[in-house]
Amino acid sequence: MSDLVALRQVIERIRGLGTPPNEEATKFQMVLPILQHLGWDASDPSRVIPEYAVGARKSGKVDLALLSPREQPVALIEAKAVGARIEDHVDQVLEYAFKEGVDLCVLTTGIIWWLYLPRERGRPEDRRFAEFDVRTDSIDQLLDDFETYLGHTALVSHEAVKRAQEVLAARLKRAQEVLAVRLESERLQAEIPRIWASMLSNPPQELIEIIEARVFDSIRLRPSGDQIGEFLAGLAGSVSAPAGAGTNRQVVSPDDGTPSGRAEVSRPDGFRLLGQEYPARRWKDVWVTIAETLYARHPDQFRAVIGRHPNVHLERQGLRSPVNLSGSEYWLECHGSADAMRSRSVRLLKLCGYTEADVEFRNA
Repeated sequence: MSDLVALRQVIERIRGLGTPPNEEATKFQMVLPILQHLGWDASDPSRVIPEYAVGARKSGKVDLALLSPREQPVALIEAKAVGARIEDHVDQVLEYAFKEGVDLCVLTTGIIWWLYLPRERGRPEDRRFAEFDVRTDSIDQLLDDFETYLGHTALVSHEAVKRAQEVLAARLKRAQEVLAVRLESERLQAEIPRIWASMLSNPPQELIEIIEARVFDSIRLRPSGDQIGEFLAGLAGSVSAPAGAGTNRQVVSPDDGTPSGRAEVSRPDGFRLLGQEYPARRWKDVWVTIAETLYARHPDQFRAVIGRHPNVHLERQGLRSPVNLSGSEYWLECHGSADAMRSRSVRLLKLCGYTEADVEFRNA
């Protein structure tokens, strides 16, 4: 029977004890006194056997075996010196206990106690159900844990193993829940940027309506859906792609809704339009030159573009970066990203009866 009053005194003594010089001293000064007051009399060979032979040929040794009334081991204990790296000995004690058919085993330095269910499945850390630190844990908690898992009555009645299995199951369940939360968080962290980038390059109607309403409330001007789409497309390039995403992903043009097949637009080095070469060092220059060229070819038809192209206007009011089209009554909006400039150039070509094949952009 456990003597918890005496065990409390032993723990208090161990806390004030210096470091034992070796493994044997640890066993006799720390481990055996604790077991003694848990009902394991080391002088009784029917209860405790030191240097218990294990293995098929009984060639291995475990420091202590705790025996049932039928003199079958109910727990194996391997003791190491204080300060030893007990993690280096976990596999060995688990293997010994598993092969001997023992349900519970312990690895300890007298200060640190690791308790395992060796016959459970999983990695060694998945079979450890308790850890004690004699110097830092609450004494009341230590008394309760020692008696619950290593007390003579608890072990021989199998209550210790039953309780340990309940604790281990709860631990593993909690670990699985934590892992599930972490995986969900990682998935969200990967998916949110991808979804946001998709919404920027091809904005849903509800997002456009929210921005339109906010802009109108702020400046009493109502932007078109295409203007908002262009602005959002300019932001898309600043959104980091999630890990593992390909670099050649397809981008949807906000002007015409067709795939452009480009991940980004680099600096231009001129372009060829309707068979003629034009210099250009900025995408703004490309946009303005194409608009001027088309206006020069189709001045009478250009008014039909108004209202169909969100960046060609009859007034400069409300434009962030207006450029007058060759002294005409038309104004171009030249604020936007490189991708937006390229996109609006292609859209103007199509509105004037041409196709994207009629322009060839050269990148620097």
